[in-house]
Amino acid sequence: MENRIKPSLTGRRRAAATVFVAIMLVAIIGFAVLAVDVSSLYSAQAEIQRSADASALAAASALVSGGGDNSLAIQRADEMARANSVMLVSAGLDGQNDVEFGSATPTGTGRFTFSPGGSPVDAVRVTVRRTEGSSGGPISLGFARIFGVATRGLTARATASLIPRDIALVVDLSGSMAWDSSLLLWNRTDGGSANTRDCWAALDGPEPSRPYLPGAEDQTEYAGDIGPAIGWMNTWGSPLTPGVYSVASDAGLWQIRKGVVSAVPVQVITNLTAAGYSADERSVITSPSRDTNAGHWQRRCGVMLGLASWRSGRVGGIPGGNGDAVLDNAEVSWAAYPSWRGTWTWTNYVDYVQGNNWANDSSIFRYRYGLKSFMHFLLDNRRAYAQTPGLWATPELPLRAIKDATQSMVDVLVSQQTMDHLSLEVFATTARHELGLTGDFQSIANTLYARQAGHYDPTTNIGGGLAQAITELQSARARDNAKKVIILLSDGVPNIDESGNYVGDGAASAMNYCRTKAQEAANLGFTVHTISVGSYADRGIMQEIATIGGGIEFYAAGNPDEYTQQLQDIFRSLGGQRPVQLIE
Repeated sequence: MENRIKPSLTGRRRAAATVFVAIMLVAIIGFAVLAVDVSSLYSAQAEIQRSADASALAAASALVSGGGDNSLAIQRADEMARANSVMLVSAGLDGQNDVEFGSATPTGTGRFTFSPGGSPVDAVRVTVRRTEGSSGGPISLGFARIFGVATRGLTARATASLIPRDIALVVDLSGSMAWDSSLLLWNRTDGGSANTRDCWAALDGPEPSRPYLPGAEDQTEYAGDIGPAIGWMNTWGSPLTPGVYSVASDAGLWQIRKGVVSAVPVQVITNLTAAGYSADERSVITSPSRDTNAGHWQRRCGVMLGLASWRSGRVGGIPGGNGDAVLDNAEVSWAAYPSWRGTWTWTNYVDYVQGNNWANDSSIFRYRYGLKSFMHFLLDNRRAYAQTPGLWATPELPLRAIKDATQSMVDVLVSQQTMDHLSLEVFATTARHELGLTGDFQSIANTLYARQAGHYDPTTNIGGGLAQAITELQSARARDNAKKVIILLSDGVPNIDESGNYVGDGAASAMNYCRTKAQEAANLGFTVHTISVGSYADRGIMQEIATIGGGIEFYAAGNPDEYTQQLQDIFRSLGGQRPVQLIE
């Protein structure tokens, strides 16, 4: 028998292992190449979802400026989809099938549900596709082709909505909100004009147009309106033209000095003569010899201005008095007050013009009686609603520009059918909550129109105004699903501290009160925008408040003509800047 070598068991095992390794190596390589394609698909899915998110946000943002025309939203969505490529290929959109419009309905838990075709249109659902038939086509695979799979279709969907806002409008009603109408700004050098005459003309109506457009005296809506008369002061006189006006030649102002012998204006003598006063009576009326008696001075000045009449009882004069050379209280009758008067008296005006009431001034207007100084008296000294209730219907600047700008924002909110709510908070020495958060936007504008500079009190409590806004945005009227926004308008010169004490313009404690409240708002997630306005605006603290509150400080700069238009633009922008959020 032939001897044969029998294969060893070890050799057989080695051969089997080789075959097994070869088989496993093929499987491992297969899994590896599939893993590469799977990883690519995961990456592509993330990219296509980002593209859908960006497209939905862009489309929803375009709803703000689209004015009901959805074509702009479709365009923005398509642009964003193409800009956010998926696996280096742009995925354009089919506007008919890939972009849906509808409304977002709050669920009450801070979330929203999307209703396609709902109204108002405030939400957009976008579907981005990399599939057969789409502009970018399906995703090309690499190693999966070995197994007969060359492409894979991917889609992603996102919905974005305009989020409703709870907006607290915080308005400065301090006395400085009428400073740009002050007689003391007649000679402004910024190209603007003091609108003192327009304020005077508006006192007996009509209220200024909305919006009121400031300008030179012969260019505004009141150019042909002579306004009310006060006694014999019935002529405005020379226009307040910067660089041209001369008080000495102004027929509308009469210089009458207390306790000083000076020439009596010719028009005063003419008026006294026409009223029937004898030469003897005129001599007594125009003599300053007894002006140390305050009452006598007030009464004789009132008679010279036609605000009072004197029954002297002197020989050849008007009967009824005791005949001496004193204008006794019982002998003098004061004229009736106009309907727009509150608590001031004619003697208040008489004393004001003689007093040291003219800021930064040995003023050219001191001792000058007439309609100009009377209007300044009201704006500077009797500005509260209780004192002169008619001032709300005059174009006090910058307040009137703020009112008109608020109306512009209201118009934007109404036209866009927003779900926003507005509240109105005001401040001066005290801060007050005027109207709670409401969807009746016009009520906010109407209430503000009925307020005036110094309406309640005169100084500037910016911190208190912010505190009122914070309280309202946490009240039962505030909505969980709404973005909280504060819009603060002021000339930025706080002078009231946290305890409600007057501490002086720009005092550290008043400034710190503002900062503290801005930080409190920021900690609550509220956004604080500020708008600095007025010729005397101090932007420093307003910029700080906006920075702390994560918002923007807007500045309505220049003269009244310029900042009036700028405020309109700012408020329209704020009205349209609704926040956008992904809701699915």
